[in-house]
Amino acid sequence: MPHWGPTYPAARCDYRNMDYVSITFATDAEKAAALIPKELELIKTPLPGQVAASLVFAKYRECDLGPYMEVIVSIAVLHEGRPYAYVPAIYVDNDAALLAGRELGGYPKKMARITMRNYGDLFLSHMARGTIQKKTADPNFGDLASSSVTKSGKLLSVPLPPDKAVELPPPYNMLLPLPPPTGAPQDYVLMTMALRHFPGVGPGPDGSAGAEVLQLVGTPWHITNAEIYAADAASMELFPSEEDPIGRLLPCNSVLGAFIVQGDMSTRSDEWVLIEDLKKDNAG
Repeated sequence: MPHWGPTYPAARCDYRNMDYVSITFATDAEKAAALIPKELELIKTPLPGQVAASLVFAKYRECDLGPYMEVIVSIAVLHEGRPYAYVPAIYVDNDAALLAGRELGGYPKKMARITMRNYGDLFLSHMARGTIQKKTADPNFGDLASSSVTKSGKLLSVPLPPDKAVELPPPYNMLLPLPPPTGAPQDYVLMTMALRHFPGVGPGPDGSAGAEVLQLVGTPWHITNAEIYAADAASMELFPSEEDPIGRLLPCNSVLGAFIVQGDMSTRSDEWVLIEDLKKDNAG
């Protein structure tokens, strides 16, 4: 980032008054496996040949990075037995969010046009990107992702209760795995992971065609004060383009469930974890 005017605050970021709409879908296990590093393991589902992935549309009305919209595509994985949402594709409409995510966490963020509209309990979301490849005769046809969900009954509140376990009905017990009570109120933590990939300079395996930095980074996102709702009538689409083929690489075969978070979230960069340095590990 420019040393004379940092683009983003590096220490802590608070997200207030957000809408976070998550749809979990079944996708081809073979295609998902091709998108994750070999150090990760896909989480199996009861559906033969299928694993779970998610499409998230988020609206951050008040944020230390400035208000912005975000679309996240993630795959449910394990690393040494611990669950994470691995992020192969993510989009924002704010340069501070783009650079903070790329530089600190390795999230492969791109800029996009993102909208979320609320019509009572109906949430309609859409993302588009300009294309440098010819797709249709109409240059405005840049659709890449969309979703529609209807907010239903409340599932739980955050902070989580100190002494009583919250029991959720299926499929929400799988979509929102909850920690046991600790005797104190708890945040709900979303654990995500990305591959921090910085190309090198010049020729050679560590040069411009390779990577000088190749690290798996884990990021805890603390939902601190929120209501989490069930979502009914959930539908979604991922439409592939030449530059953004995620809809072809990770197709939605069926919707498994959806939920909506409304409230506050925070993350601190000093809590982000270097899970593996793949270049050092591979060098022996």
